[in-house]
Amino acid sequence: MIVTCEKCLKTFNIQDNLIPDEGRMLQCGSCSYKWFYKDKKTTIKTENETSKSTIVNDAKEQIENDIKNNDDIIINEKKKHSNNIKKDVNFKKIKKNPKIIKNTLVFIISIIAIIILLDSFKYQLNNFLPGLNSILNNLYESLKDLSLFFKDLIN
Repeated sequence: MIVTCEKCLKTFNIQDNLIPDEGRMLQCGSCSYKWFYKDKKTTIKTENETSKSTIVNDAKEQIENDIKNNDDIIINEKKKHSNNIKKDVNFKKIKKNPKIIKNTLVFIISIIAIIILLDSFKYQLNNFLPGLNSILNNLYESLKDLSLFFKDLIN
């Protein structure tokens, strides 16, 4: 006999002799939910063999429908879960990229600030660092060359 948990909809295969006609308490092995189960086939007793077979067939159809519905629910839950995972992965990718961009931007701004400070105090620093003036001039020429290079790439 196939029994379905009312809470998590997990199905279990249980021997028929374990459930008496008056029913019994069951506990889900997956979610530990407890409920009273009474077999629908044993509650209806008829003397006609054809009605017994139709009851059994109806019960089989109902079980198959329950299993099919459970499979549909599980598939939908898996789809939702996979969509959530995809969203989480995409969010993590989006989250990492701005961090790299921010760090790169901070680095470039820091270099520019150091160059501006050195240029502002180049005459005062020239006493402590002789040749700083020529180094700064070479740096400016290199920056001009880089800007021309990128302009040529764009065109």
